[in-house]
Amino acid sequence: MNKNKERSTVGSRIRPLLVGVGAGVGVGLLLMLATAAVMALVQVPAAVVTPMAMGVLAVAALVGGFVTARLSRERGLLYGAACGLLLFLVVAVIGLAVMREIRGTTLFLKLALTVGGGALGGILGVNVGRR
Repeated sequence: MNKNKERSTVGSRIRPLLVGVGAGVGVGLLLMLATAAVMALVQVPAAVVTPMAMGVLAVAALVGGFVTARLSRERGLLYGAACGLLLFLVVAVIGLAVMREIRGTTLFLKLALTVGGGALGGILGVNVGRR
């Protein structure tokens, strides 16, 4: 295989992942802003805050996986899960930078939500709209 074709193949796999992760981060930020606005206006019990944040993370991963799969047009489960994993790494690095610690239980839940949400989004992204 020549080098140009090899670069083209690698680029065609990485670009959808990066765009999908960017879409996931963007949607996550918008949803977090909306959630923060609601919490500023309405008294939200403390026990609901973490599940709300986890829900936002799962939706962001789903959107990221969907976008990745729509762009790659193949292997939705794999590309969506990879997008979710990259999104998890972004969230973990930012969380570590801000909080200066990582909690094990929450970390594994975030990993499951992002990889699972990304995989589901990838499956939907490849299959929705096909006829």
